[in-house]
Amino acid sequence: MLDSTITQFIAEQQERITGTEPHIAFSAEEYASRLTRLQRAMAEDGIDTLVLSSPEAQNWLHGLALRWYKANGPTDWRPLTCTVVRADAGYILFEGVEHSEMIRRTSAAEDVRLLPRYERDGMLRFIVKEIASEGWVGGSVVGLEMFSAIPNPAVSKMMEGALLDAGARVVDGTLTSRRVRLMKSPAELEAVKKAAEICDAGLLHLGSVLRPGMTELEAHGELIRGLSAAGGEPAGLHQVAFVGLAALGVYHEISGHRIITEDDFLDVDPCGVYKRYHSNRSQMYTFKEPPQGAVDLLEVLTGGFDILTERARPGVRIGDVNAELYAYYRDAGVFDLNSSVWIGGYEMGIAFPPDWVGEWKFTVVGGEDDDRVFEAGTVANFESMCGIGLLDTFVIEEDSTHLLSKLPHEIMVVGQ
Repeated sequence: MLDSTITQFIAEQQERITGTEPHIAFSAEEYASRLTRLQRAMAEDGIDTLVLSSPEAQNWLHGLALRWYKANGPTDWRPLTCTVVRADAGYILFEGVEHSEMIRRTSAAEDVRLLPRYERDGMLRFIVKEIASEGWVGGSVVGLEMFSAIPNPAVSKMMEGALLDAGARVVDGTLTSRRVRLMKSPAELEAVKKAAEICDAGLLHLGSVLRPGMTELEAHGELIRGLSAAGGEPAGLHQVAFVGLAALGVYHEISGHRIITEDDFLDVDPCGVYKRYHSNRSQMYTFKEPPQGAVDLLEVLTGGFDILTERARPGVRIGDVNAELYAYYRDAGVFDLNSSVWIGGYEMGIAFPPDWVGEWKFTVVGGEDDDRVFEAGTVANFESMCGIGLLDTFVIEEDSTHLLSKLPHEIMVVGQ
């Protein structure tokens, strides 16, 4: 029997927790609009029932935001947090009872069905039984997000088998889920622009404290301090700070114990994050005036952004812009200096670990045959790279295409 003081303590703290106001990211009207868009896409793709398993899709639809989705845990703790959507009805959020408070705080879902705490091994049966009782399985085309990291391949096969056994025809619904997230609503654009402000603040903070003798990890810590102080949330990828030049083979390195000397360049590649929306911007730092060659190279790389923001407008063929960009970089001699470099961009938006790279992308080299067109509401980064990696995020709106960062494309001289 617990002491009465312990019982009272637990009860008081539980009351404090459940009395906390929810922090759901968007309005009920915004989420209702998103459901309508998703159901329209499902109807277009012939999908009756769609199982959303990725954190990004569920966050987009109703706001759920967790830090753990059981992605790589014990094999009997299966990653089955999911939202099942019906094209002609609503949706059901399935989770364990242990996350009920986090659902209350972050999700606008109204139909939430929770599995008791110690019945994890019955979660899949529970989900299939519940949606079958709604008439959402037998004789239905059911889509799964087969390109999502969650659930893992073993659990994905289990889910597919259980649905087939229940009389469904199972198809890949990944692109049905992803394409509705490409064009951002006004509320989403507002969040992305706030994320860009946060990213700029983090970069400026790092510049104000960076000194020779710090390690990459210490620089990384200061970058996170600046992003967090500006309201930034944890990002989907490691916010790297490293010694060297990005496009010379080290851009996907993890920050380590290397000491930054007064002769080094420090390169960082962060995202500002707000309401889980990401905005990407790179920055190089040096403790001395940079060599003229570095200044000249950065000017060349900046020129690619000028072409992009001038030409990438709604309705313009992507291949035509790729061709102009390719000719620009070719004539500048970029490909002679680094033939393996990638120049292009990818969608920015909602992201959870382990990634922030979105579905939509464009590639300049070999991209002149791309017959898609740019669309208003698209938010993506652009990577203009040759030795130096110059990354920034742009948004295409009805009347203009512009960069979200307000910082100049310059090497930042610090520590003086």
